[in-house]
Amino acid sequence: MSNLLKYRSYKETFFLDYLPDQVFINLKKKERIEYRKLRENYQIIESKSLQILTLQQEIRKKQLLVQKLKKQITPSKSKDSYLDKMNLAKENLEDIINKYQFSISIGLRTHRKKSKIQSNQKFYLRVTAFDKRFKNIYVGSSEKIKTSLTKIYNKSYNNLNSEELKVELKVLYSVYIRNYIFKNTWDKFFESKHSLKDIELWSNEIGSEIYRW
Repeated sequence: MSNLLKYRSYKETFFLDYLPDQVFINLKKKERIEYRKLRENYQIIESKSLQILTLQQEIRKKQLLVQKLKKQITPSKSKDSYLDKMNLAKENLEDIINKYQFSISIGLRTHRKKSKIQSNQKFYLRVTAFDKRFKNIYVGSSEKIKTSLTKIYNKSYNNLNSEELKVELKVLYSVYIRNYIFKNTWDKFFESKHSLKDIELWSNEIGSEIYRW
């Protein structure tokens, strides 16, 4: 590269529309302004183009990394992906895992009072174990549930509606059942009542350990 060319293009893309200084000096004021705009925007475009190129290269690297990571966590013929290894471990622990697999559904039933004018909704809970056996549990009225929750968690639940109470019941009975099955068997679970009173007594006995289940 000649010294003259190097002087004009060193550390920047060569500006093809460069005007010699003598030409620039003789330009009219408006032409000088337009020439500056030409050069400034050319430089901005070059800078943005370089940024785009850099970002495209980074994106390509990220895409290759994503492909590599996806390959590591999807099933493979050689059975050596992380998913394959996880599923194998799951198979080896199937008996233990199944023991703690269950579902809880909560419903409301309307109970008519003797006067046949007033009615009151009661909460019922169904627990279905991994082997499809299920148990229906009578929980009680919303007032009774709010009182029990307050005793268990030491805070007020008076403002909760029916749907919110369902969520709280599901969480409470889930931790209770996991702890119960850890200490007992599903056969014994199906033989017992598991009323709200039982849950209250259990929560008093286990204390802060309730949050671990």
